[in-house]
Amino acid sequence: MTDSDDSAGSRFSELYKNRTRTEQRQSDRRRELLEEQKRNRETEIDSARAGLLELIEAADPEEESTTQYRPRFWFSKLYRNKVQLSEWMYERPEDLSSWILVPCPVGRRCLLVIRRGIAVAYDKNGRSITKFTTRLGKKQRVTVLDCFLAKNHTFYAVDLLVYNEMDLVQCDCQLRFLWLRSKAEEDLLQEKIRSPKESSWRLEIAPMFDCAEHSQVTDCLSRHPMFPGENVKLDGLLFYHKESNYIYGKTPLVTWLYPFMVPDLLGESWRSAINHYYLQRTPSNYVSLGYRGYMDQFDAKLAKKLSRRSGSLGMAMEDEIANEENSNNFAINEQMDAVDESYEDEDWQRKELDEIRRLEMEG
Repeated sequence: MTDSDDSAGSRFSELYKNRTRTEQRQSDRRRELLEEQKRNRETEIDSARAGLLELIEAADPEEESTTQYRPRFWFSKLYRNKVQLSEWMYERPEDLSSWILVPCPVGRRCLLVIRRGIAVAYDKNGRSITKFTTRLGKKQRVTVLDCFLAKNHTFYAVDLLVYNEMDLVQCDCQLRFLWLRSKAEEDLLQEKIRSPKESSWRLEIAPMFDCAEHSQVTDCLSRHPMFPGENVKLDGLLFYHKESNYIYGKTPLVTWLYPFMVPDLLGESWRSAINHYYLQRTPSNYVSLGYRGYMDQFDAKLAKKLSRRSGSLGMAMEDEIANEENSNNFAINEQMDAVDESYEDEDWQRKELDEIRRLEMEG
């Protein structure tokens, strides 16, 4: 081995050690979070904390929205940074049977807040996406759903934070998912979410599969298309730990994989179960980089893109504030729309850097 080879081998060895430590930290953090949640339940610490429902009820309606740039878009401090975000799955969990698999469509991550018959969707930064009237009526109490908004104007609910003024943030994942499916069916939520005047907005409950049941996971991985309807493509797979509370921001108790990564993380035996459509869309550099190298490169490229985008958006916002009395100044609106259009790029996933999903993972 030459000196250069020896040096390269040393660098590789160090990189491998660093990755191993990172993976171990993810496992450790999972265990610590679960233990902390258990202690909090036993000591009733959580009962003394202000839940999301309490914050909603305490919020002054006039203060809930901040600077309004145009009538149909505004920012809410209340719903900013309230979305639970995933980490990459760096290693196969030892307790895989304690996880639930949720396939996610390409779409915009948001909180759908329903109150007194009015539904408002907020992105993870607290910016409103849309507002519409439902058929739930003015007696409808506060309900908050964690959703992906697809291009066909369908909200795919993956989690439940509040239902009819019942705060579920401190409840475990299994209970939240049970309530999401049972209450939606019991109260005809999917039917009544549609506007009485027009039915462009719809609600669907994302399919969920128990990793303790091999047949369920196989069923999920073999499905194509994953979601009914046109222009609704599978983005990736979320894995939720069954005992996890809803945590604002990134958490190792919710992890993310693209379908083509499944054999490398969960085991080669799963490859035969994956629909060939997903395997055919494996990025060309994935094999050479390996799953961890691909994740690192993905993160680095996206961080650079987000940095450039944040800079251009920030300058546009400063211009808007300086000219807020000029009603004809739409610079900020154009910048915001430019950001929104990136979510609708149908080629994003096929181009290897599916920026839309990683926005959720960046927190």
